[in-house]
Amino acid sequence: MRSSRWRRAAALAAAVAGMALSGRAEPATPSEAAAELIDSTPAPGERALEGRLLAPCCWDQTLDVHESDVAQELRREIRARLRRGEAADVIEQDLVARYGDRLRAAPSSGVLGKVALGMMLGIAVAFLGIFALLRSWRRSDAQPAPSSVAVPAAARDEYDERLDDELRERDK
Repeated sequence: MRSSRWRRAAALAAAVAGMALSGRAEPATPSEAAAELIDSTPAPGERALEGRLLAPCCWDQTLDVHESDVAQELRREIRARLRRGEAADVIEQDLVARYGDRLRAAPSSGVLGKVALGMMLGIAVAFLGIFALLRSWRRSDAQPAPSSVAVPAAARDEYDERLDDELRERDK
């Protein structure tokens, strides 16, 4: 935070000194002031594009926050090209062609996207399986337990009769 303030103060002092040494005593014309104001306003889609690209000087921060000379030059180029009507995707592809795929802050599709999709599908299948299992458990709990009601005579066979006879004899 502190170094940022010092940089701003140094830049302001350099600008004032530059203007004083240039010998220009008259203020800027309204058209020049308007041009500076227009140049400082971001073009539509500029911030989004700068947020997707890394600064090629250190590959550490995105262009929208990095303060190196290279990052500032790329921001000016992006702003100018967007104002000329070029699509943000075309500009991004051109810059990636110049600096390599490492310029992208987040990788575009590829293996990472396929892995993420596979994991989401796996999780969905697991949840469906758990849901089906819980439902089958709930159905089995809702069914009445088998009672000790006598089996209909038609379903009985000679083994059932013999077992009943042996049990009666044992009880005596």
